[in-house]
Amino acid sequence: MSVRLMRAFYSRLSADTGGSTNDLRTAVNDRIFAMEAPASSALPLVIYNFMGIDTSNDFDGNTMTQATVEVSIFQKTEAGVDALASIEEKAYNLLNDQNVSATGFDRAYIRSVARGTPLIEGEYMRSDSTFIIEGTDLVS
Repeated sequence: MSVRLMRAFYSRLSADTGGSTNDLRTAVNDRIFAMEAPASSALPLVIYNFMGIDTSNDFDGNTMTQATVEVSIFQKTEAGVDALASIEEKAYNLLNDQNVSATGFDRAYIRSVARGTPLIEGEYMRSDSTFIIEGTDLVS
């Protein structure tokens, strides 16, 4: 089930939101990666990583799967903190409070838990935000 939620999360990150692409994809030139970016990747970029998965059963027989996802945004230090904060805002607006389709689930939902704060790490800056994606499948 976790792979299905990961696919649903990526689908939202890379979704076409009405134009030819979404604001986040445009801001990072489609550099959105799972777990790690290729060596020497250009900045800015986004890396998302599933940190933990929990499954629980409701009284009515439904199974809820909840995954914690960290979204890290990297930007060149010379671009300035405002540039990184702008990309983080685009990620937040794209992901927070979103219903998404996830194969094998009746419904799935993404919400923000913690927004990232820009940190300078030498030649680059990063911002780590945390989201939860929850999926519920119904017992037939």
